Amino acid sequence: MTEENNAPIETPDDQQETPKVNKEARYRTERNEARTERDSLAERIERLQTRELERIAAKHLSVPADLLTLSGKTLADLLDDNGDVDPEKVDAVAVEVLGARPGLKPNDRAIDPSQGHGSHGRGTPRWGDLLR
Repeated sequence: MTEENNAPIETPDDQQETPKVNKEARYRTERNEARTERDSLAERIERLQTRELERIAAKHLSVPADLLTLSGKTLADLLDDNGDVDPEKVDAVAVEVLGARPGLKPNDRAIDPSQGHGSHGRGTPRWGDLLR
């Protein structure tokens, strides 16, 4: 008898190979998903660290993002050994930037102290004012 579809005849060895290949493919898929999740979490941590750095730099600079732009430092340069933002390093770099560009300080509030505190002049008319 001849086979018309020319398919190889399966042996017990071929049947054992198929589950192994599927298992390896599943592991590769899980590995790739874990890598993607790791990368997204690393990006999220970097955004949070940058936000914390800018919060600390806001005490010294009107635009806190200028700290990294103008200092030539990277986020990694301003982290401590544990990977947290080091406030002392941030303050030192901010003071260094302000030494070169003092106009980057946050502006004081533009308030005229004589405005908005109420009038010390004549108040509302009273009956006694009418009799005078």
